[in-house]
Amino acid sequence: MMKQYHLYLFTQDQCAPCDRLKNHLRGLPEPQQQELDIVPMKTTSGEYTALAAELNVLLSPTLVVCHEELECELDQDGEEYCDGLEVPVERFVGAKAIIDSLESTLSAYTYAIDED
Repeated sequence: MMKQYHLYLFTQDQCAPCDRLKNHLRGLPEPQQQELDIVPMKTTSGEYTALAAELNVLLSPTLVVCHEELECELDQDGEEYCDGLEVPVERFVGAKAIIDSLESTLSAYTYAIDED
């Protein structure tokens, strides 16, 4: 079964809460760390990245959980073309909120935490 969710963690340099969060993440088991896609919120020139703009991320750190969906349509020849859409379903802003919710978020949206 394919995982239907993508967890994006937006951070930036010279961001104390981002550093605190990254330190916390280093203490997580490897499978949990691999579920998080750490991505920059801004480019080197200070503009928001395309992904940050698309997901309306204005502060760092921000964790955005996206549901991956396929949008398909048929062309005039009956060929099907599909586009991947990422629909935000949940977001957490700030290191404390992300750390506090991380275990339950990973448990809800990934297979990284075993339910024993």
